Order: sequence, then C-alpha cells, then structure tokens
Amino acid sequence: MSRNRRPNRRRKGTWFRRCLLVGAVALLLRTWCLEGLLVPCRIVGGSMADTLRGAHRCLTCDDCGHRFACDAEVRPLGPRATCPNCDFAGNNLEARLDLSGDRVLVQKSAFAFRSPRRWEIVVLRMPHCSEQIAVKRVVGLPGERIELRGGDVIVGGQAQRKSYAEQRAMAVLVHDANCEPHGPNAPPPRWRGAGRQTRWGADRGQFVRPATSVEEAADWLTYTHVRRTTADGGFRETPITDDCGYNQTLPRRVEDIHRVPDVMLSLRLLSLEGNGQLTVRAGDGRDTFAVRLRPALGRFEVDHNGRPLPDAEGPYAIGRAGLVIEASLMDRQFMLALDGTPVVTWPYEPADGPTAPPSQPLAIGAQGVGVALCDLRVYRDVYYARPIGVASGRGMDGPLELGDDEYYLVGDNSPVSIDSRNWPAPPGVPAKLLLGKPLLILSAWQEASLLGRSFQVPDPARIRYIR
Repeated sequence: MSRNRRPNRRRKGTWFRRCLLVGAVALLLRTWCLEGLLVPCRIVGGSMADTLRGAHRCLTCDDCGHRFACDAEVRPLGPRATCPNCDFAGNNLEARLDLSGDRVLVQKSAFAFRSPRRWEIVVLRMPHCSEQIAVKRVVGLPGERIELRGGDVIVGGQAQRKSYAEQRAMAVLVHDANCEPHGPNAPPPRWRGAGRQTRWGADRGQFVRPATSVEEAADWLTYTHVRRTTADGGFRETPITDDCGYNQTLPRRVEDIHRVPDVMLSLRLLSLEGNGQLTVRAGDGRDTFAVRLRPALGRFEVDHNGRPLPDAEGPYAIGRAGLVIEASLMDRQFMLALDGTPVVTWPYEPADGPTAPPSQPLAIGAQGVGVALCDLRVYRDVYYARPIGVASGRGMDGPLELGDDEYYLVGDNSPVSIDSRNWPAPPGVPAKLLLGKPLLILSAWQEASLLGRSFQVPDPARIRYIR
C-alpha cells in the first residue's frame, strides 16, 4: 500500500504546482495586460500631426486629387481648405465630416528596462498639468547640452542625424507627382524638362525620355517649387517652407514661416538602358550631391560638390523593374537608399554662412540613356523653430543643459505644438513623467457616404506600427 501512495502524492504535488503557476500567470496578465501594461488612448490635438491625428476632416483636392487632412479641434473652421500638394484653395471644408482622433495602444512598460531613445515617440504627463496626458517626440537626452538651430537638433555642437527608418517616419510630404492639378488656372507642373530642346515627356505621373547619343548634353527634369498667388493662375517660385496643410484653422504670419533646406526625393525606376548615365541631384543651397547610375556597368557612384565621395559606389539591381531610389539631404547628412536599403550615408558639415535654400533643390538628368520613371515624391524634414511668443532661452538662443534625468520633447507639428520650447514649466521633462510608448495605431478613420448621409469608417491604410 505504501508503494502506491508515493506516485499519488507526486501527482498531487505536480497538479498543485501547476495550479499555482496558472494562477500566478493569470494574476500577472490581469494586473499587467488588462490593467495597465497595454492601454488604449485617444489622440487629442494636432501637435503630432500628421504622424498622429486628433479630431480632423479629410478632403480630396478638387484640382489634383490629393488626399489630405485638416485639424478640426480648433474652431471656427473656414469654409474652404487649401491643398498642400497643389495650393488649390477652393476645396469645400465645411461639407466634410468631423472624424475622431487616432486611437493608439500605449505600452506602459516600454521604459521599465531601458531609457527612451532620441527620435522616439513617448507618452507623458504634462509638467505644468499632471492630469493632462500628451504625446511628443524625444530630441534631447539626459545630461546633454541641446540647441535648436536652423531647424536642426544640435547637441554638443554636432547635428543629431536620423537613421533611414527615422527619416522615413518623420518625413513630411511636399509634392506627389501622381497628383498634378488639371484645372483651367493650374500653375505649371513642378517637374518639367529644362529648356526648349528637352525630350522629357510626362503623362499621368510617369516621366519618359528616349535614349540619345552619349555626346549630347545632359537633359534635365527639374523640380521647381511653386506656390499659387491668385485664383486666376498667378504663381511664384519659392523655396520649400515649413507650412503644414493640417493647420488650416491656424494661419501664420509670413515672418513666422521658415525655409526648409532638408529634402528627400523618392522615385521608382521603371526602365533604364543605354551607354550613358542617369543623374539624381539634390542640393540645399550650399552643398550638392549627385547620384550617377550607369546601366551599361550596372553600378552607381556619388559626387559631392563635383568630387567623388570615397567608397560611395557599388552595384545596383539594374535588371529588376521597379527599383525605388531615395536620396535625402537631412540633418547635414546625405543618404542614398535603393529598394529600402541604405547604401550610402555621408555626414558632412556645411560651409559657414546662412543657408539659402533654392526653389529648385532636385533634378534628374539623362545623358545617353533611355529612361522611364514614376512615383516621384518630394518630402521635407520636420523644422524645429522658435514658437510665437517665446522671446529667448529654452535652447533656441544657445545650448540648454538638461539634468541627469531630464528629456527635451517636441511635437512633429512644430508650428502649433506645446512642448519643451514653450510650455509654462521648465523645458526639461523628468523621467518620472514619462508613462510609456505608443506602440501602434489601433484605429484611424475616414469619411464614407451612403444614400446621401456621411459617416466615419475605419481607414486600414493608417493602422500601423508607430515609429
């Protein structure tokens, strides 16, 4: 009898331990996951637009077909909205439906075992109002001497540069060539061939040029940033600025608008053949970089101000149609990516003196090659400027030294954000006020109509992981 009791006791002990383990796991799941580890949160306000949206209205431009969003929390709303892609000012804003702010999932344990990183989005208690929760982006870390200068983040005299993924996450769309205006008073296309002898042709967002002799001069397709000045077709050339189409209800004074030298070009290469070269050129007014693709060799090389960059050359997938080329000048750094993979990253320090961003920062030149391109999109970087009403200090007139547990936080929608630059509290945010990290957008909304009635429906295109 005693021999049979020992296995029973062992089985009872095993089941008892398993029950304890299941109970402990259930308690942890209830305590951490259901009661605080992952918390849904609704975005209010436009300080992080267009990365994260508060209450807003969505429009499709009546002239170019570009879709864009406008803030709907600041009232009153105007009757019309201006398209940020083509400047058409006749879009009916009043007729659009108010859409709810993005709903995000916050991971409250994100910083339990590590510190926040630069360029990371965080959730915090506002320093001047602990009951108010906000979402901002980290740009300054504990113990740093941080300065906002020329739109860039400077720490210890050095510009803080973003990775390729960070650039893509923060880039602001300036112009999409797939959405060209067609109205009777539309300005000239922003991408157009230079000179009367140009052989560049365009049709519905595609740009094509036939192959010619290698001895002929390069034929340039140039991006010219133009803004409409009147409704009857007037326009002017101007550098890219930090205007944000989301802020339709908050007009800005001309003196508070800043020229932005940091740009990115993205394009898709449909075909390229011939013995010559295709050149993608980007300049910020002081420095010019040129990417040269040679299809006969299946290689690329990069020049800086007319001189080859060391080790900035290599093969590219010439045999595959649809190659995506991205070239950026951001944060005093040139970057080239092919099919989403960075192949050249070149930090540089510009010459002394003020930057004068050109109205033609980008161009594509064909010499001795036939080429077809599509999906040309121009982006700019976020520009961190002095908010209206802030006279001095806070890292905008010289370095600000952060404490050993303080962070400098700003919003992506710099012109309207209340953050370390201007809130009624010291600029440095103590680490204890950081509550977690937005992990993903759970729900985003778009307008739909049925039987003459408008209502909001989920927008799956905006449900994504947050960088």
